[in-house]
Amino acid sequence: MKITMRYLFQGYRRLLTHPQYGIWVFFGSLLYLISPIDISPDLIPLVGQIDDVALIVLMVSAASQWLSQQFLSGQTSESQPSDDEAAETVDVKAVEVD
Repeated sequence: MKITMRYLFQGYRRLLTHPQYGIWVFFGSLLYLISPIDISPDLIPLVGQIDDVALIVLMVSAASQWLSQQFLSGQTSESQPSDDEAAETVDVKAVEVD
């Protein structure tokens, strides 16, 4: 089974946007960023920062996606009529006039 970076990134983004586990994955990612234990040690110049930068980019993109979804869902709930507005509608019989 071949696992590529694309599948890892997509899986991580899905976890970040999951309603139940997203906050835990976000805090775990923050803990990984401040932890001295890394996949590639930060003592190696340039190579050590690659995993941190990739994780930060993924976190920012997932957070912006989550915020845009929250913003769009807030706009759609305001534009939908409530039950009170639906009760005030009046049915009218249309008559054709020549």
